[in-house]
Amino acid sequence: MKRFFFLLLICPSLLAAQEIVYKAEFLSYFDNREYNADIQQSQTLTGVRISPEIGLNWQEDQAESHRLMVGLHFLQPMGAPLEESSLLPTAYYQYTRSDKGLRMSLGAVPFSCLQADLPAVLMYDSLTYVYPNIQGGLFQYRGEHGFADFLCDWRGRQTEQRHEAFRLLLTGRYYHGCFFVGSTMQLNHLASKKTIKEGVSDDLVLFPYAGIRLPLLDSCSLQAGYIIEYEKNRRYDERPAFPQGFHVSLCARWKCLGMNNTFYAGDNLFPLYALKGNLLNQGDPFYQSSLYNRTDVFVYLIRNNIVNCLFSWNFHYTKTSGMDHQQQLIVRINTDGFKGSRKLNNLFDK
Repeated sequence: MKRFFFLLLICPSLLAAQEIVYKAEFLSYFDNREYNADIQQSQTLTGVRISPEIGLNWQEDQAESHRLMVGLHFLQPMGAPLEESSLLPTAYYQYTRSDKGLRMSLGAVPFSCLQADLPAVLMYDSLTYVYPNIQGGLFQYRGEHGFADFLCDWRGRQTEQRHEAFRLLLTGRYYHGCFFVGSTMQLNHLASKKTIKEGVSDDLVLFPYAGIRLPLLDSCSLQAGYIIEYEKNRRYDERPAFPQGFHVSLCARWKCLGMNNTFYAGDNLFPLYALKGNLLNQGDPFYQSSLYNRTDVFVYLIRNNIVNCLFSWNFHYTKTSGMDHQQQLIVRINTDGFKGSRKLNNLFDK
């Protein structure tokens, strides 16, 4: 009983030391894909996503802080009834040690917490629309010359209808003047359902790269890397596949205009895609081609601390199907901008 009264006495002081924090994000996307390639699907994806969060923030000292956040993502595909909408919970604890550049987030953590977007070979944009959270943990470092992110994403709990699936991913980058080097490593693991033994499949990726930031326009960078993968379906007694290839990207921006170009030449990076689909390989299916080039030409219609509106016309070229194209119109609103943070980016540009 004495402990109960003691807690009643100190509760007001504890609450006074805490700050109520909130943020909300609105996303609207229109994505028209006019594809003829056999390895892709021609379709139009359009919808809205609303993501409010609220929580408590408290400081240990000037360098050490804690945050507990809860919220949800409401996703409504356009042209579909309300029954086809989805609600995805967000709930995570975040610990920050700013003097050491460390941050840890545990729970259902938004992908927007990453310090850099994942490359398309590892995260397809259509999945980004409907898969907004890391389900597990995110561990981060930020220093004067670079950053590193490590995430554990538990994508599927094994049931009679659902595969067990998770991935571990480590990405980082180091800057030295106008030069930079980096790497992304991933293990994607897909197991069977409880009652149906389909075998265990693994996908390992190593993607080292180097680049240079050029003193041209408002921003311009050139990056070259090499992708090595290991894939095997353990159900079958066969040798694993080791696809690999070169990857080059060029990004340039001037005022509200920009262009991103990526070029890949090598093996089919997703040899199990026909069997497992995006349950195992969550990257762009175009990387099944031995020669692939993507050119995005875009314009920012609105870009400030709170609102980003971007239109992009994307051209996809593969050796077998020739030229395909895609149009994207994306609007993103984030209330974090009220705090005077840097300009927002769209889903695929950090």
